[in-house]
Amino acid sequence: MKTPFRNSIYSRNGRNILFLVFFEQIEPKELPLVMLELVQKESYIEYPNDEQGNVVFWEKIKETLRTHIMLFLLRAMCALLYIYLHLQIEQTAPCQFDERCQCSKTIKEYVAVDCSWRNITKIQSLPESIVFLNVSHNLIERISKGKFEAAKHLLILDLSFNRLSSITVATVNGFMKLRFLSLDNNKLIYSNRTFITEIFRQLEFLSHLSLKNNNNRSSSCKSFPDKTMEDLSVLETLELDASECGKIFLGKGFRYLLKLKSLVLGNNFRFSMSQFTFMNTKYLQNIVLHTIDEISFERKTFRKLRYLKHLEFSFDSKKGGIMSSLERLANELTFTSIETLKLGHSTMDLKTFPLYIFNRKLYTKNITEIYITDNSGNAGHFPLSIGAPPPTLQILDLSNNGLIRFKLDIRHITRLILKQNLLGNFLSAKSYFEKKPYGDISLIEFIDISQNDIKELAPFTFDSQPLLKHIDLSNNKIQDITFNLSSLVKLEFLNLSNNKIKFYDESTIRTINTLVVHTQLTIDLSQNILQCTCKTIPFLRWMLESNVLFVDLQEYSCTFDNGSTIIMNPFDNKVLQLEKTCKSYLGLITGGSMAVLVLIMTVIASIVYRYRWKIQYMYYMTKGKYSYSKILPDDDDEYTYDAFISYSDDDRSFVFKDCIEKLEKEENLRLCIHQRNFMPGQDITVNITNCIHTSRTTVCLITRKFLESYYCMFEFNMARMESIYSRNGRNILFLVFYEQILHKELPLVMLELVQTESYMEYPNDEQGNVVFWEKIKERLRTNVRA
Repeated sequence: MKTPFRNSIYSRNGRNILFLVFFEQIEPKELPLVMLELVQKESYIEYPNDEQGNVVFWEKIKETLRTHIMLFLLRAMCALLYIYLHLQIEQTAPCQFDERCQCSKTIKEYVAVDCSWRNITKIQSLPESIVFLNVSHNLIERISKGKFEAAKHLLILDLSFNRLSSITVATVNGFMKLRFLSLDNNKLIYSNRTFITEIFRQLEFLSHLSLKNNNNRSSSCKSFPDKTMEDLSVLETLELDASECGKIFLGKGFRYLLKLKSLVLGNNFRFSMSQFTFMNTKYLQNIVLHTIDEISFERKTFRKLRYLKHLEFSFDSKKGGIMSSLERLANELTFTSIETLKLGHSTMDLKTFPLYIFNRKLYTKNITEIYITDNSGNAGHFPLSIGAPPPTLQILDLSNNGLIRFKLDIRHITRLILKQNLLGNFLSAKSYFEKKPYGDISLIEFIDISQNDIKELAPFTFDSQPLLKHIDLSNNKIQDITFNLSSLVKLEFLNLSNNKIKFYDESTIRTINTLVVHTQLTIDLSQNILQCTCKTIPFLRWMLESNVLFVDLQEYSCTFDNGSTIIMNPFDNKVLQLEKTCKSYLGLITGGSMAVLVLIMTVIASIVYRYRWKIQYMYYMTKGKYSYSKILPDDDDEYTYDAFISYSDDDRSFVFKDCIEKLEKEENLRLCIHQRNFMPGQDITVNITNCIHTSRTTVCLITRKFLESYYCMFEFNMARMESIYSRNGRNILFLVFYEQILHKELPLVMLELVQTESYMEYPNDEQGNVVFWEKIKERLRTNVRA
C-alpha cells in the first residue's frame, strides 16, 4: 500500500493509480483511514464467490485497466455504488422475487441484485427499492413491457452479454434515475429500427451508455442512428462500435450531447476519420479507439477538438495499425489540449523512431504522458541525439518496441518505461540519460528497463538522477551489481527479480547500508538462485539483519556447492544450519591446510638443503659475473691461475714458505692465495667462487682447523660444484692431508673424494718431503698439459 500510494501522490500529480480489490466482506471500521479514503475515492472492486462471477470479475478488471484513464466517470459510479451498498450492507440472501438471484440489502432498505451467470431468459418483476441490477451473461432475448416501471430508484443496470436484438420505449419505462446502462455484447444492430428516435427520452440522468460489440464487423458505411442521442443531454461517456466510414458516423444528433466527454469506439476492420468525424462532438476530452484493425485520418481530423486531453489507439490485429502519417497526427494534436497520447499494438514500420511525436510545437501544450508500446514494426533505431522532449512531459512509455538503443534528455521526465526491448548491449556501455554539458540533473523517479536481455549495466547508468525511487531491472541476465547506487539516496524499491544474481559483494553491501540510512529500501531478489556456501554466509546473514526489506524472502532459492538447491524457508534457520556446517569443517580445513603447508615447506626445505651448494654456487657465480674483473695471464691461457690454495689461517706459514717456494719459484706455477690475490672491496664469497672458477685446480690443505672453518668448507664445496657444473664432471679438487685425520672425522662428501684417491698425505720426514713435492708438481703439471 505504501509505495503505490506515495507514487500516486508524487509521480502522477495526485492522480490516483491505486485499484483496490476486496477479497472479503470488510466493514468500514476495519479499514485503515488512508484505505477508507481511497475507497471513498472510487478505486475498488469486489471479488465474487462463484465461478461464473469470476469471469465477470476478471473481464471488468481487464476493461478497467484498458480504459483506466478514460473511464473515470464509470469508476465514479462504482464508488457511488460502494457508498450505497458495500459500506451499509446488512445481509445478502436469495431474492424473494427470484431465488436464482442474490440480493444485498442496506440499512436504508435499498437493494443490490446480482443475477449474472444464472441462465435467465426472462426478468421478473423488480422491487421498488432496487438500486443496482446485474443480469449480464444470461440468455435474455427480449424484455417485456413494464418490467422496470417499479424500479424507480435504479441507478445502475447491466444487461451485457445477453441475446437482446431490440429494445422499445416501453422497455426503459421507469428508468427515471438511471445513471449507468450497459447493453454491450448483444445483438442490437445499429439501425433506426433497433434504436427508434425516442427510445432514450426518459433517461434524462443517464451519464454512461455502453453499446459496444453489438454490430458484426463489416465494411459497410452505416452511421449510428444519431437522433436517438438527442435526449441524452447529460451523457458523459459513450461506448460504440466503429463504422467503416467514420466521416458520417457521428451525425447531427450528437450535437445535443454538450456534456459528452469520453468516447470509446471499437470492433471493426477499419475506421477512417476526417474533419467531419468529430464535428458534432467538439467537447470531447477523451477518445479511445481499440480492437480496430486499421485506423486512418485526414488533415484537420482533430483540429476542432480543442478540449481533447486523452487520445488512445490500440490494435489487436497483427496487420494494419495506423495507416496515416504520424507527422500528421503530431501536427493535428497541436490544435488540441492533449495531455495523454497512447499508441499501442500498432504495426507501424518504424525504421526510424517517430520523432514527430516530440514535435516542438507540443512544447506549448500540456502533454504530460506519451505511450508508444507493443509495436510489431522495428523501432530499433531510436536517434541518439534528438534534443529534449516537451518540458511538460512526465511519463514516457516505449515498452515492447524492439529498441536496440535509446538516449534522451530526460531532465523533466519523472517516469520512464523501456521494458521488453533489446537494450542490453547498449546499456552495458552507455546510459539512457543524455546529459548536457552544463550538468543538469534529471527529475526521474521511476525507471523500468526490465526484460531487455541486460547482462551488466554501465557504472554511470543512474548518475545525475538523485530523485530515483523505483528501479525495475527484473527478467534480465544480471549477475553482479556493476552500476553505481551510492547517489540514489531516495531509492525505495529495487527490482532485481528473475536475474542470475548469486550474492552481493562487500562493496555493494556497504553502498546499500548507506542508502537505508536515508530511506526504507525494498529489494526484490526473487527467482534468483542465490549461492549457499561458506563464502556467502556474510551476505545471507546481512539479508536477515539489515534494514532492507526483501520481497518474499522465505521463498528464495539457494544452491549449495554440491549443486543441490533448496527453498530458504525459514530463511534464518537455513542460514544457521549453513553456519554450523561451515564451522564443523573449519577445524578440518584449517588442520588440513596447516598440514599441507608444513609438508610443502618440508619438501622445499629438503630440496634447498640437498642442493644448497649448487644454489650458492649458481648465485655467487652469477653475482661474480657482473661484479668481478678477471685478471688474465700474459699468454692466451684460459685460466688465470694454475692452482687455488685453500687453507686455514693457522697453516698460512706452510703456504707462504713452502708452497710458494716449491711451486711458484721453482716450477713457475701461478698460485691463487686468498691473502694475496683476492680483489679488495668484493664479498669474500664472490672472491672465492671467481678464483676457483679461474683456476685449473683447487688444492685443499686438510687439517682439523680446515674442517672447522666455514669459509674453508665453503671453498671445498664451491670447488666440488665447479667440477660438476663447469668442468663437465672433471675433478679439479686435490686434497692434501696436512694432519693425520680419521675417516670418521671427515664429512661424507670429502670421504667420497678420498676413496677416489684424489688426495695426498704430508710426510713428517725429510726424504718424504722430496717425494711429496714431486708428486704435487707432477699433478699440477699434468693439469696444465691437459
